[in-house]
This record gives sequence, C-alpha cells and structure tokens, in this order.
Amino acid sequence: MGRPETRAQAVQRAAADAGITGVPVRAAPAKPVVQRTGPEAGAEDTPDAAPANRMSGAEVEELARRLIDPVSRLLRADLRRGRERSGRLHDGRR
Repeated sequence: MGRPETRAQAVQRAAADAGITGVPVRAAPAKPVVQRTGPEAGAEDTPDAAPANRMSGAEVEELARRLIDPVSRLLRADLRRGRERSGRLHDGRR
C-alpha cells in the first residue's frame, strides 16, 4: 500500500462502485495546453470584434419565425403517430 493510487485506478474503482462491470475503463489522457501567438491570438480578446458565429437579435427572431411552422408540424405528426400506436386515433382533449 506504499504506492499512491493512479487516476486509472480511481476511475476503475468509481465504475465498480457504480455497478459498471465488464467494461474496460481507462482514464483519458490530459490534453496539452496550446499557446497562441501572432495577430490572430489577440483577435478573440478584443470586445469590439464580433465573432463569426454570433447572431443579432433580429436574426434570431427571423430564424425562430421561419422554424416555428416546420417544427410544430413535426411535433404534431409525432403526437399523431403516438396516438395511433396506442390505438387512440383522436386526441381526447378536443
């Protein structure tokens, strides 16, 4: 018992305590830290630079308006299929 417990042994013990047996459990290796240098490294830190993946409030509203009809159609179809599967063809609340 003189040697300290490794990370892999701790993960295996936690898996055994949770009742997960028969599955090989290994600790994931630590990811190396990447230091960025150059002009592109500071571009993310400036508050006035707009990230390319950000949307304005108007764009979000317009996207929501375009998606509401297809999503609601898919939800209604899924609910209908569920009722058909259970043998109730009509929604009893209507």
